[in-house]
Parts: sequence; C-alpha cells; structure tokens
Amino acid sequence: MTESGERNGADVVDLATALHRLSEGQDLLRQDFQGVDLAATLDGLSEGQRLLRQDFERLAGAVGPLLTKQYQDSELRIRALETVIRNRRERPLIRQLVSLLADVRRLDSAEDIKAHVEENVTDTLTSLGYQEMGSEGDQFDPGWHEPVSGSVGKAAVVTRVHRRGLACHGDVIIKAKVDVGPAPDAETEQGGALTWEA
Repeated sequence: MTESGERNGADVVDLATALHRLSEGQDLLRQDFQGVDLAATLDGLSEGQRLLRQDFERLAGAVGPLLTKQYQDSELRIRALETVIRNRRERPLIRQLVSLLADVRRLDSAEDIKAHVEENVTDTLTSLGYQEMGSEGDQFDPGWHEPVSGSVGKAAVVTRVHRRGLACHGDVIIKAKVDVGPAPDAETEQGGALTWEA
C-alpha cells in the first residue's frame, strides 16, 4: 500500500470515529432533554413571575397610603409655618392699622383726622423700611419719577408733585408722578429736551 493510501485510510478512520462520537453526543442530549419537561419549566417560571408581581402589588398597596399620609402631613406643617411667618411679618403693620383705626374713630375734626392719619401712615411705612420720595426741586430721575407734563432735559427738575413715590432700601415700588421743568440755570439748554403732556 502506498503512503497516500495509508494516509487516506487513517483519515477515513478518524472521520468514522468523529461521526460515532457526534452520534453519541446527540443521544446524550436527547436523553437529557427527555428527562426535562420544558413546558413544566416554563410554567414554573410563569408562576414565579406571577407571585413576584403579586408581592410587588401588595407592597405598593401598603406603602402608597403611608407616602400619601406623609406628604399630606408635610403639606399641613408647611402651611402652618407659612401662616406663622406671615403673621409675624404682618403683625407690626396690623397693630399700627388697628391703632390708627381707633384714633380715627375717636377724633372729631376732619383736619385732625387727616393730619393724624397722614402722620401715622408715614411713621408706619418708615418703621417698616419704606420711604416716600418726590419733592419739588428734586433733580429729575426717570428711575424715581414718572413725568406727567413738562420738558425733560439733562438738568430737569421736579416743578410739581402730583403723587409722591415709595421706595424700600433703594428699590422703587411706586414712582412719583411729577411735572418736570428745566433747572433755573439750565433754561437756555433745552435743545434736546423731551416734552410730556398730561
């Protein structure tokens, strides 16, 4: 027998051996699968998922009301604190207004009432950090004054106050309504002045 024939014979033997082993492996796998019921395994997994879902639903049902009650209790506490803070902040103003109302009811003369009310309201605003602004002769400032009529130039001044303004620590709340005119020493410099009419 030639060398190539011997090699071919050995290859055939190796191939036959490999096929035999593959067949044995298939038989073993078939036996393993016969021993396991896939449908029963899938049913078991499905049942496990169902039980787990039920556990989660029970947990959510138990925790949900607790979280809702905790949220409601927190909301009530926050509202109570807001009321306390608002009352503390507004208490001085309320006391001043009650005192002013009692004084107005006690006074007889209209002039006395007007002067007393004006003085008390001004004192109350000042005590809370507010200040009135806007007087005749003030330098016109568009951040503080609202012109009703007159000419606004670089050196304009307030010539008349229709309503005083209100500020708190430099923050303008209400601008003063004013008439505006040129400063006495700048009447000749009205070239680029803007004019307002009521």
